[in-house]
Amino acid sequence: MAFTSFVLLTLLSQVPVQASSGAMVRASGHTYGLFCSQEGELIRASETGLCEKTESGGVQRFEIRDETGEVQFFQDAPAGSPFSYVGIFSVENAGREILYVDTSHDEIHGSGPNPTHLIYYFDPTPSGLVAFNPPMVGVDGFAHLSTGIALSRTFNAGFFQFSVLLDFNVANHHIEIMPDQIAFPAFPPPGRQKSGPSPAAGEIKIYSSHESGAPKTDIKIAPGHVVKWWQSLDPGEKLVAGQVVKILAAWAPTSLKPADNAPEGVRMVYYDWNNLWLQIQVDDHTGWIKGTSGFRMIGLEMANAQR
Repeated sequence: MAFTSFVLLTLLSQVPVQASSGAMVRASGHTYGLFCSQEGELIRASETGLCEKTESGGVQRFEIRDETGEVQFFQDAPAGSPFSYVGIFSVENAGREILYVDTSHDEIHGSGPNPTHLIYYFDPTPSGLVAFNPPMVGVDGFAHLSTGIALSRTFNAGFFQFSVLLDFNVANHHIEIMPDQIAFPAFPPPGRQKSGPSPAAGEIKIYSSHESGAPKTDIKIAPGHVVKWWQSLDPGEKLVAGQVVKILAAWAPTSLKPADNAPEGVRMVYYDWNNLWLQIQVDDHTGWIKGTSGFRMIGLEMANAQR
């Protein structure tokens, strides 16, 4: 299969990293606490590491203070829009530790990508907290890599989902799309994990890479073929009679851009809807297909998509 070792690492090791929270967060020899001021009240320490909206109002300001009481970071809520939720957390993996503050103006706080959650990330160094820039919205959470911790952003492109990794660059304390991702893990849309025969049929062009100018070959897709996703591939499974289309990976141009309806400097990951690709394997050919007609030709159906 046309996977690089990096992509294989991404596919096999992308699992959630457990986050810890409490009244105090200990990292790199320091202890950090969350302090919040509700509307009309003085600022005070959180006993749980969380501050939430109460009957008296939302959170107007939060601070992160170290064990000496020194303010390491603070943020005031926009005028007329107090925070409904602020939480301080830390994660650690493979020798890398990240402290972060999750904020929201929304009433509901769940898991998964949520554009209403604005998150600030920090490197807990021996001399204190150093902020990673930019602050982010719309991320899923953390991914566990052999080299440490990354952020993950999963998109639902309708025909399929794919995940993009973001790196914490400790050299310049920037958050950036992880380089050298020549392909992204591809997943079926929610509720469509089952494989089965597809009536779709016709001729499709399969490219040697995810570039329109790459060499291409015409492949015939037979009616009744079976679509299988890489997650369900089992080397010991009995071969299915007839044609099998295996979906291996996805790709699209991605970028960090200013997030809509967010404070200045906040970023979100976007992808190019008009340049979506899938890597497939069929009849001993492995290559890339693009466009809605190609996706439908191999038997995929369109669901609601995030653009």
